[in-house]
Amino acid sequence: MLCCLKDSKADLTTAKFILYYGPSVADSDIYDLHDSKSLLEDEHLDLKKNTVLYLHGYLEDPDVESIHVIAEAYLERKDTNLIVLDWGELADGNYIFDAVVNAKQLGPELAKVLLEMFDHGLDIEKLHIVGHSLGGQMAGIIGREIIKRTKGEKKIKRISALDPAFPLFYLTAGLGSHLNKRDAEFVDVIHTDAWLYGAPSSTGTADFWPNGGKTLQPGCPKRNYKMLSDNDLSSHRRSWWYWAESVSDRFPIQFEAVPCKNWNDFKDKKYDETFTPVVMGHHCPTNLRGDFYLQTNGATPFARGKEGTVYVDPKDLLGTHIYEIQASTTKLD
Repeated sequence: MLCCLKDSKADLTTAKFILYYGPSVADSDIYDLHDSKSLLEDEHLDLKKNTVLYLHGYLEDPDVESIHVIAEAYLERKDTNLIVLDWGELADGNYIFDAVVNAKQLGPELAKVLLEMFDHGLDIEKLHIVGHSLGGQMAGIIGREIIKRTKGEKKIKRISALDPAFPLFYLTAGLGSHLNKRDAEFVDVIHTDAWLYGAPSSTGTADFWPNGGKTLQPGCPKRNYKMLSDNDLSSHRRSWWYWAESVSDRFPIQFEAVPCKNWNDFKDKKYDETFTPVVMGHHCPTNLRGDFYLQTNGATPFARGKEGTVYVDPKDLLGTHIYEIQASTTKLD
């Protein structure tokens, strides 16, 4: 699988922390993985605020669209520090023999670094780990390792996994556990490409299944199954588009969802219609349990509010046939 890609370097020291402080994504400070002391002393890091650690996915690095979109969304907020882990060199190469192996090695090392940061001022109660795809699986590895190293005395408050990676984590043995609800006090998962690039089953404390959680998400083109092409990854990437929109203060309409056993029950309104919808994404209540369903638009803004809790024919959704999304991102030179 993916054998044609170049080998990645297994040097964990190539991973870096990037602190984004704005106003644009070009405004950032970079620190070596083991220089967390300097990061904590950075004048742009406010330890009184909540801190998000974002973990990108396979074959990504800080120059890709997802990082820009996520970073810009958080920079619009004034209540959150954003630290992105740049593990681009380790997330490169062959998926099976390089990226997954490196994630399994880097996760425990990150757990060790985070524990050191907790001892020097970073509040574990205010740390939120968000990861996309393979980054979502690595978030689980970090959470488990922190629990293991502290014999259960410390536990990450929240992990949010954006379409956590499917290959090698669910149907094969020997490569370790997949992300699960025990990895943090609260684990919320957004599924957008189940059974292909994304996790096939409920794997968190609360699992959200927009548009059924599978390909094709509204507005995505018919798959050409050219592995890792923009076309093929469209549904998988919707998870971070939805997340970024939920973070941004520019979008007043939220991703409202209702509890259901499955997508067919949602379509048939087989749920308690008196239930007050809950919110998917950044503002998700951490007391939720179970599976939740909703519909989205096919173009930004994706959220449909309460209307998204009542099924309509996908062809009637805003932007269903729109694929090229114009993002107001500032590209790094």
